[in-house]
Amino acid sequence: MLIDVLLQCMTNIQRGITEVISVSLPKPTVKKLEKVRKLRGQSRSSYLANLIEKEIERERWERIFKKGREIARKLKITSEDDIDRILHEV
Repeated sequence: MLIDVLLQCMTNIQRGITEVISVSLPKPTVKKLEKVRKLRGQSRSSYLANLIEKEIERERWERIFKKGREIARKLKITSEDDIDRILHEV
C-alpha cells in the first residue's frame, strides 16, 4: 500500500502534475490537521488538496446561486409558479 502511494507520487512528480509549495500554519492548526488527515488515512498533501478543491467548488456554487438570486429579483421570481409564468410567456 505505502509503496503504491510512493510510486504514484513519484510518477506524478515526474509528469509535472504536482508542484511543491510551502505553507506556514499555527501549531494548533497543524495538530488538528494531523488528527483529521490520519483519521481519513490521507497524506497532508492529499488532505489539503481535497480541502482546496472543495472550497473552490463551494465558491463556484455560491457565485451561481448569487447570480440566480439577482436574476430572480430582476424578473420578480418568488415561486415556481413565477418560473412557469415566465416560461409560458415566450
